[in-house]
Formats: sequence, structure tokens, C-alpha cells
Amino acid sequence: MNKLLLLFVILAVLGGSASAAQISGNVTSGGEKLAGQTVTLSRINGTVQSEESMTGIIYNFVPLADTATDKDGNYVFSDLKDDEYRVNVTYNGSIFGEHVILRDKAVMDFNLSEKIEGSVMKANNTLEGIPLRLLDIKGIEVMNTFTNESGKYLFNNVNAGRTYIVEATYEDVPYTELVNASESVDFTVYDTTEERDIISVKIDHIVLSRVPTGIKVDEYVEFMNTGDKVFFSKDRTWLGISTPEGITRFQTDVMECCLVREKNAAWIDPMKPLLPGETYGAEISYILSPDSSEAVFTKEMIYNTSYFTLLSERNNGFGIESTYAKKQIVPSEGREFEVLTSQNIPRNQIVDTQITGYVPSRTEGDFNYLIPLVAVALVGAVSYPFLKNRMTQKTRRRSIKPSPSAQVPVNVPQEAPESKPQLNAAPEDASGKDIIEMSFDELLAEKNAAFESILNLENRFNDGEIPEKEYKELKKQYKEKAMLIIKQLKERALNLDLEQPVPVLEKIIERVDDIDILEELLDREKEGENRDELKSIIEQRIENIEQNE
Repeated sequence: MNKLLLLFVILAVLGGSASAAQISGNVTSGGEKLAGQTVTLSRINGTVQSEESMTGIIYNFVPLADTATDKDGNYVFSDLKDDEYRVNVTYNGSIFGEHVILRDKAVMDFNLSEKIEGSVMKANNTLEGIPLRLLDIKGIEVMNTFTNESGKYLFNNVNAGRTYIVEATYEDVPYTELVNASESVDFTVYDTTEERDIISVKIDHIVLSRVPTGIKVDEYVEFMNTGDKVFFSKDRTWLGISTPEGITRFQTDVMECCLVREKNAAWIDPMKPLLPGETYGAEISYILSPDSSEAVFTKEMIYNTSYFTLLSERNNGFGIESTYAKKQIVPSEGREFEVLTSQNIPRNQIVDTQITGYVPSRTEGDFNYLIPLVAVALVGAVSYPFLKNRMTQKTRRRSIKPSPSAQVPVNVPQEAPESKPQLNAAPEDASGKDIIEMSFDELLAEKNAAFESILNLENRFNDGEIPEKEYKELKKQYKEKAMLIIKQLKERALNLDLEQPVPVLEKIIERVDDIDILEELLDREKEGENRDELKSIIEQRIENIEQNE
């Protein structure tokens, strides 16, 4: 009996030790081991979405324990369970933190030896007293400062090998840059204005399609700040899209709080400052119900418009004609489209399009609010040759080195705001990773999944399975997630290591479907290795996209 009891005790001890995990590490600065530094441990207890956070996410931290580094700068947290944690180190009044996904054992060292510095300028003059913040990659503030009399700033003793966000604020407008520790970043800031003279329309795409209740109009407008000031006001700024009078079933991807409808226009608050050279896109759709076979679709240009496209599939049962636009018959995937295009239309110009041969229908019915995907692809193919020649040279993007996957610096534990229950909320990423931690292939898979979620949501709404309020809330969530994924995909592609072998790069490039990214990669290759084989691969990919591959 005693031997049996002893066996149980041994198994219990071994089992307990096998299940206990730990996090340990070392804290140094400038090669010096830092003793007596406070180290705290918190568990990540989920996240909630919030517009108050720069990244749109707030983490809920549950404090667990604290300790101090020993004489050699070492610390350890033992008897933990496998989970996600935050380790925070306090040094010189600043709190540096890292996100740790614990599986048995993890080592998280802090090397507080680097600095991030730069200047703030306006019209070639440095500015004193400009507030700046240093935030970790998850948008949590680490420290703050002001520019000195020379317009310069300095964040000292930052964690080496990590990526940070630097934010400067001028006239209530935040300017942000993603930067690696040890790098410098300079800001150019601008005065603000709410005058619409600095706004133009870069692209105005309209797709007409036949529905039981009339003609459905889907429109995408991309606005651009072509001035030398920021389009911004604390009292809100508005961008307008003209619409015919008497339309029905108006819908948009813009939240209700950011929309004002008039009888012949929709006014949209972009909810963010629009810097010189920046763009903002918005989508609207509505039903036009002509009462005769010779109807006119009237479009007033509120802004100077660089490129205007109106598209209709030929089997819609009506034609389109205009004295203001060039007409093309464009085949695509066994179908034919009538496409009207016009360039450089001045502000306040009225563009009339005759809708010929239309026969009003008395049949009521529902329809899908999605723009036909083939039409969107075709519009892009028709537009690109023009845009390619007119787009100004893009500002070089700062190359960001990949940071370790186990990093999420934090400051003091904070409570997340109460989360409202959401029915059928957007699913978590299948990989369980943050978007910024995903590989290129994982991001592509997430993008496809996000688009599929939007399509399924549209179908469920059109089938009457979910109410309009819930539909709009979920569509906003899904779209924001898709935009984050696309943004990260672009960032990953733009920072692609072009020193890799050409066969490796070819496999990546064949999955990039954004012409802007491909042109940027082509420019980088021409300035770098300038390999004919790689340039040919990129140019061929661009050509394939133009031809609606």
C-alpha cells in the first residue's frame, strides 16, 4: 500500500511539473544589465473593437504578478498555464511591453538601447512645441515628448529590434509613421481648411444594371486632395456625390452618422483628415425609375473630375449614349459591355446620358445590391491605361523590417470598455493570429474569406434573413476587416525583399493583383538589381491584369 501511495505522489509531482510553464528574460540597456527594474505580468483576456484605438482594437489585460530583475537583469514568472500574456518592464518612467504566446517555456528579453528621432517641419521651417507620441505596433502609448527649439524630438532607450508608430499632432491633425527602432523619421505638417476647392475626383465609376423596379445605379467615387492644405475641420467636413432627383432605395457603405442626403446629392463625412495627395473612396447605389423609353440620366460634377466611366451590359435591354463621352463596346468573359468614358470634366458641368430603348417594367421584386464583379473588373481594365499615365510619382514607403511574432508592447494594464453583444459578428481569423503576424499566403486566404463573408451577408440581407440595422453594422465590421487585410497585403508586398531568388519572387508576384503595388516593385527593381528576368515577370503580370486575367 505504501509503494502504491508513493507511486501516486511521484506521478502527481511529475504531472504538475510537466504542466507548469514559465516566462523568463533579461533586461539590459547599452550593454548594462539592469537590476531592480519592475516587471509585471498580465494575461490577455480578449479584445474588443474601438474607434478610440489607433489600430481599432483594445486589449483587456488581467494583472497576474509582478517582480523585479535580479543583479544580472534577469526575471522569471513560473507556474503558468499555456496562454497569451503581456510582460511589461518599467524603465526611466516608460513602460515597455511584449506580447508572449506561451507554450511550455518562453524567453522575452528587453534591450532598451535604441533611439528614434527626427524633426517636424512646415513649409521648410522647423516647428517648436509640437506634441509627439511613441506607440507600439498595437497602438498603445509608450512615451511622449515635444519638439525642441530646433524642431527636433527624441525617444531614447527604446526596445531594440522592434517596430513602433510615431505620431505628431498639428492643428488637431495626427501624422503617423511606422518606424523601426534606431531609425529616424521626419514629419511635414500642413495648415488645415474645410474649403472644397482643394478636392477633385480622381475616378468616378458608374455601373447600370436592369432590375425589376427600374435601373440600378452603382457608383464608386474616389476623391483626392490636390491642394497644399489638409482637408479637415473639428466641426466636420463633407464630400459630395450628385444623384438624380426622385431616386429610391438609396444605400451606401458609409455609416448613417456620416451621411446627409439632399434631393440631388449625398454628402459624406470621411471621418478623417485628408492630407495633400491622399484619396478617399465611397460607394453608393440607388434605383432610377425612368417612365419612358428615351430617359436621361443626369450627372452633375460637383468637383473637377479626372476620369469618368459609365458601364452597362448590352443584354440589359437598353443602350447608353452621350455627347460628352467616348463610347466603346468591350467584350469580357463571353459578354459585351457598353462603356462611356470621359476625361477632365470641369466642376459644375452637367453630363447627360441618354438611356435608349428602355421599357419600364410593372413587376416588383428584390435584387442583389452587389455591383457585378465582372463589371468592376472590366471598369478597372478600361480605366487603368489612362490612370497609369496620369498618376503622379508615389512617395517612397519606409521599408519596415519584420518584427518578432511575439511582440505587443503595452503600458499599464487597462480595462476594455464594455462590449455590446453582436449577432453573427465577423469570425475570428482562422489562424488565431493577428493580421500583422500572418504570412503572405495566410493574408491571401483571409482576404478571400473576408470577401466571401461580405457576399454571404449581402445574400442573407437580400433574402430577408437579417434586419437592415444589423446588416449595416455587420457590413461595416466585415469591410473594415477586409480593408485591414488588404492594407497589410499591400504593405507586405511593397516591403518585399527583392534580393530573394527570381523563382521565389515569381511565385509571390503571380498572386499580387494590385497594379499600384506591381509598379512600385518594378520601380524598386530598376533602382536596385535591375534584373531583366524579374522586370519581365512584373510587366507580364501587369499586362495580364489589364487584360482581365
